[in-house]
Amino acid sequence: MRKSLKGNAAPSGSGLLHHPVCFALFVLMPGIAVAADDVPDLSGVWLATSPRSVITADLPELTPRAQADLEAFDPLSDPVIRCVMPGFPRSGLVIYPFEIVQTDELLVFLYEHFGMIRRIYLDGREPPAYLPPGRMGYSVGRWDGDALLVETTHIAEGLLSGAGLRQYGDVSVTERYRLLDGGQGLAVDLTITAPQTFTESWSRRMTWERDPDGMIFEAVCDPADSRF
Repeated sequence: MRKSLKGNAAPSGSGLLHHPVCFALFVLMPGIAVAADDVPDLSGVWLATSPRSVITADLPELTPRAQADLEAFDPLSDPVIRCVMPGFPRSGLVIYPFEIVQTDELLVFLYEHFGMIRRIYLDGREPPAYLPPGRMGYSVGRWDGDALLVETTHIAEGLLSGAGLRQYGDVSVTERYRLLDGGQGLAVDLTITAPQTFTESWSRRMTWERDPDGMIFEAVCDPADSRF
């Protein structure tokens, strides 16, 4: 296992301090250790290689309630138009770059889109009993060989797509991440379970490629912009 970042420089090529949020994370939590050498290294900037059509591909049959809401949906009612960030899992399906910061006990996903931040806890914890639903939900993960398994719950009600596909606060998401092509690619097998939206679980696969020289840029959304 590598040493704690406390009192040590970040390992070469780790990219941990390339983003101001990452820098703040490790300054404020100096005792946290970077990921051990015996697990896959997911850290870095990732660019989507899946086609945009994968976002809504292979949809299962909708429930009557979800179908009615979809047909009645007004695109101008999408909160994203007012610069309100989308919730997970919609936020994880956008075709924009993101960066992973990896430690033994925590993964942080930094999305360029809306500057969103997602935390995946790897220390064996369970969601707190008092935890209210949130836009990004609560994610816990564990390593299964060379695969990272993530379970996300406590997701607040919201849209699953900009087309009006809605979930009603009963959604849970299972993800299985694996590196491809000698570590230069990343794939996730994703299953969304939302009984009030779908008559069965919704599964598909998404892929990304590593950008060794990439970085995440600031994304600004101004609701006063004339384009909105």
